[in-house]
Amino acid sequence: MTLDRRALLSALGIAAAASAAGAGAQTPPAPTTSLQERIAAGARENRSRLEYDGARFSGPAWDALLEAGRTSQFFCIGEEHGIAQNPKLAAQLFAALAPAGYSKVCVEISPPMASELDRAARGGIDGVRALFADPRASVAFFGMREEAEWIANARAQHEGGAPVIWGLDYEVGATGRLIDRLRAKRRPRGAEAPFAALDAASSEAGARYRETRGPQHLFSFSGDPALVGAVRAAWPHPDAEADWMLATLEETLAINRLWTTGQGWLSNQRRADFSRANFRRYWAGEDGRNPKVMLKFGASHMVRGLTHTQVIDVGIQVSELAEALGEKSFHVMVMPGAGTQVAQFDPSAWTYRPGAVGTYADQGMGPLLDAAFADAFTLIDLRPLRPLVFGRAHKSLDADLVRVIHGFDALLVMSGSTASSNL
Repeated sequence: MTLDRRALLSALGIAAAASAAGAGAQTPPAPTTSLQERIAAGARENRSRLEYDGARFSGPAWDALLEAGRTSQFFCIGEEHGIAQNPKLAAQLFAALAPAGYSKVCVEISPPMASELDRAARGGIDGVRALFADPRASVAFFGMREEAEWIANARAQHEGGAPVIWGLDYEVGATGRLIDRLRAKRRPRGAEAPFAALDAASSEAGARYRETRGPQHLFSFSGDPALVGAVRAAWPHPDAEADWMLATLEETLAINRLWTTGQGWLSNQRRADFSRANFRRYWAGEDGRNPKVMLKFGASHMVRGLTHTQVIDVGIQVSELAEALGEKSFHVMVMPGAGTQVAQFDPSAWTYRPGAVGTYADQGMGPLLDAAFADAFTLIDLRPLRPLVFGRAHKSLDADLVRVIHGFDALLVMSGSTASSNL
């Protein structure tokens, strides 16, 4: 006999209702407030203040974040890019969590350029500036001063020794630097011609970009992945460093070829697959040491479950890994407050400019944003809100609001935040 769980629950409900009716019980009145109002009320009940005096963070929310980090294997920051105060918070947190075992930071750049950035950051912010003096070495995000300062600060927590910075992503801005590094490698004679073709195509794309300032001419978007494939076929046994650079170049061009040909979901999923594979490669290289890791990416990459672009990304990977290790991960989403600006990238000028963040209330986030303090940053513990967003009830809510409540443990609203500046 097969037990039908839904039928059993239904029968139990009918029996309970009949029993209550027989005892003269009254049916509970329907809630007089809307689900959104109850979510907003729950957010206010579970909020705390994060104080910031322009130099240091403190207050109940700081204590809560610190405790969450100490008791987690992975601390995942999913952000709106370009908030000046967020990398300052990441820097203070990583320094405070280093004694608890945090020794790695994962960021949204490619593995080979993370290696370059790790070496450069040993020289502090001046070392990062020196790296980016080469325009072919420009990576995403760290052209913002506050981001460069935080990564230099993170590197300084573990002077010398093993690398601190892990990059999981593809490479948009520094494909030229990777080709320069590959040029210095010893290659089989048969790889010379295909490598020369790759090098020439990259140089030609760079010249068109400098002439037109059209981002469609960036080699990361215009290059043919078959060019890299030909090099890999003719270079069967590269060293580990060259292998990762070639894989990064090929995946970058393949991911963006899907995007430019209108295959957006496939592009996003391939990018996520590459990021997850890169994390596995780093993790395997630790040989069972299981370091504690801080991850700082765009919010969609850090959510548990399906992302906002409906793919499986790194956020769920580290959450499941933590469970397998008998540990846990902590996921916090960071948003700017209403009326603030963030730094937005201008690819034609390769610089960052302040821009409006838009209205998150239009994306269904109003019930959470309404709970934010006007005079302080606000940390909202989302976990107590999950029972409200359950079953059929969630269908009346915006899908992104549901995803945030169930996919993150906390939401940090940085009311009064400012846009990051250029390095």
